Amino acid sequence: MKKAVLAASLMLLRGCQTTKKETEKPLYFVFATPLSTHTLWLQAKSGMQDACDLHHIQCDWQGPIKISTEQMEDVIQTAILKKADGIITQGVIKKTYIMESMEQNVPIVLVDSPVEDAKPLATICKDFEQQAQMLLTDIEKRIGKNEHLRIGIQVSEQDFDLAKQQIESVRTVFKKHPGGFEIVAISESKSDQSRSRNEWISVLQKEKNLNITLNFAGESAIGCVMAREYLNMQDDLLIYGVDDMDDTVKMIKEGKIAGSIVTSFYRYGYDSVEMLYEYVRNGKEPVKELQPAQILLLNKGNLKTYEKELKE
Repeated sequence: MKKAVLAASLMLLRGCQTTKKETEKPLYFVFATPLSTHTLWLQAKSGMQDACDLHHIQCDWQGPIKISTEQMEDVIQTAILKKADGIITQGVIKKTYIMESMEQNVPIVLVDSPVEDAKPLATICKDFEQQAQMLLTDIEKRIGKNEHLRIGIQVSEQDFDLAKQQIESVRTVFKKHPGGFEIVAISESKSDQSRSRNEWISVLQKEKNLNITLNFAGESAIGCVMAREYLNMQDDLLIYGVDDMDDTVKMIKEGKIAGSIVTSFYRYGYDSVEMLYEYVRNGKEPVKELQPAQILLLNKGNLKTYEKELKE
């Protein structure tokens, strides 16, 4: 009889107990996105949501429709005031907001681009010298090592560290090209397709002997193709871009774009949440602050396999 009473008491006690996870306050993470409705950034949202669902985290996706660093910074300030448990954003904001976030014990992870001397919890981004080397290798395969390269570059915003570092990496890596090179034009798209096209029309009308364009904003390679077709240009021009938007992939298939540097925006969202979760819940810091994103050059040869490669 005593054994039966003891067993019943133990069962009752176990039923009343709750695990640590059940009593912990749910975490709240904010993604201050640069483009809230853009196809590529919505992939990052999907990755964030999947990781948040896995760990039962409340997550918030906020930011402008057209890029505005001021609006992104407003989102970050609000998240700090709300005492969010973590923030994810693109590294195009002022360093002071990153430092303030870390000082207020709101860890922040940057994706897609670093901010110099900002010291976030982590930064997930491309290795820009690796990107430049991929581009140069492909160019030399197509036109040889002795062809002099006259290059036009388009970025989203010239003042962004992201743009400056990509341009500087081109200058560093392309010095190895035996035929020599010149960067004869730098323009900016402001993340707007029409502006990209118009900027390229202006450049192509002025610089008749460009043979390479490097487009470091997602819409820019498409804009360059549109400008070339508008001007009815028949001369050889190798157009390179970044990202794998539908129109970019279509134009690679058609041979209008030579290639595009791509990475997984889904992993930007997913991996950022994982890093923040491990840090906030388990006190585990990333092994290193700079986390290189996997990249590859998308071209006609790997159109059917590149998505699988990026997930490996």
